[in-house]
Amino acid sequence: MTRLAHVDMLRVALTMGVIATHAAITYGAPGSWFYHEGALPDGVRIAVTIPIAFGALFGMGAFFFVAGAFLPGSLARKGARRFIADRALRLGLPLLVFVLVVVPIVVWTVHAVAGPPRSFGGVVSDQVRELDPGPLWFVWVLLVFSTVVALIPLPPVTPRPLRPRPLIACAAFIAVASFLFRLPFPIDSYQIGAAHIWQWGQCVGLFALGIVAGREGWLPSIPPAIRRACAWLAMIGFLGVVAFLIVLGDHTDPAGGGPHWQSAVVALLEGLISVTATIVVVDLFRPVRPRRTTNALIRSAYGAYLLQTPVLVGLALALRPLPLPTTAKLLIVVPAAIAGSFALALLLLRIRPVARIL
Repeated sequence: MTRLAHVDMLRVALTMGVIATHAAITYGAPGSWFYHEGALPDGVRIAVTIPIAFGALFGMGAFFFVAGAFLPGSLARKGARRFIADRALRLGLPLLVFVLVVVPIVVWTVHAVAGPPRSFGGVVSDQVRELDPGPLWFVWVLLVFSTVVALIPLPPVTPRPLRPRPLIACAAFIAVASFLFRLPFPIDSYQIGAAHIWQWGQCVGLFALGIVAGREGWLPSIPPAIRRACAWLAMIGFLGVVAFLIVLGDHTDPAGGGPHWQSAVVALLEGLISVTATIVVVDLFRPVRPRRTTNALIRSAYGAYLLQTPVLVGLALALRPLPLPTTAKLLIVVPAAIAGSFALALLLLRIRPVARIL
C-alpha cells in the first residue's frame, strides 16, 4: 500500500486538534494537563467543551486507525524483525527521552514559575515511580499494539471494497469494550504510565479496523453511499453528545465509568461516533494534493506531537504575567503552539539522526 496524502493529512489535523485541546485544558476546559491557569467564562468553556467531548470519542482512535492502515505495507516491506526494530527506534526512543528528561524538566519548571516550588530530585523521583508520559501514552500503547500484530502471522487477503458489516462490527465492539474497560478504569482515572485504559476499546477497535482497511485496500476509494451514511450517523452522534451534556449538566461523574446507565450511553455514542467520524474525516482530506506546504506538515506531524508539551507549556508560562483574560490567552496560545510545534519539528528534521526518528 502506497502512502495516501489524504490519510497523512488526517494525521496532521488530529495533531493540531490535540494541541488545541491541551491549550483549552490549560485555561479551564475539563481534562488533565501539566499546567492549569485560571478559568474560562462559562459560555467559552461550554463552546470548547462540546468539540473536546466529541473529539474524545474518536480522536485518539483515529490516530490508531491511521497507524493500522499503514502497518500492513510497512510490515510486508520490512519483515517482522526489522519492523519491530524500526518501531522501537521511532516510538520507544522518543518515549524514553520524554519520560525521563522532558517531563521532569516541564514539571519542575511549572512549579518553579507557578508554585509551589519543588526540588528537581523530588520531581524526578515521582516521575520514575509514575512513569507519566503525558500525551505520549499514545506512543507506548501503539508500540505494544504494533509489536503484537507483527508477531502474529497474517493470512493472505484479497483486496475488496468497503462494506457496512465490518464498520458495524467495529462499532459494536468499541461500545461493549469501552463500557467494560470503564468498570474498573473510569475516564481520567490513574494508571501507571498514564495508560488511558478507559480508551482502549476505541483504540483497539480502530487499530484493527485500520489494519483491515490497509490490507483490503479501502482507503483509496470509499463508496459514496457508505460515506454519506457515516456522515449522517456521525451528525446524529454529535447531536446526541450535545443533548447528553445538556441532560447531565454538572453531574458528569457517572458518565465516566462504572455500572451506570450514563456510562453505557457514553459507550454507545463512542461506538457510533468513533467509526463513522473516522471514515468521514479520512475522506474529508481526499481533495488534498501533495504540495510543498502539505508535505512539510506531513513530515513534521509526528515531531510536532512529540514537542507539543514543552512548546505549549512554555508559551503559557511566558504569558502568565500578562494581565490578559484567559480567553485572550487561549486565542493566542492555540495558533502559536500549533505553529511552534510544527516549526520546531521541521528544524529538527534537518539533523540527520533526529530525522531518522521523526
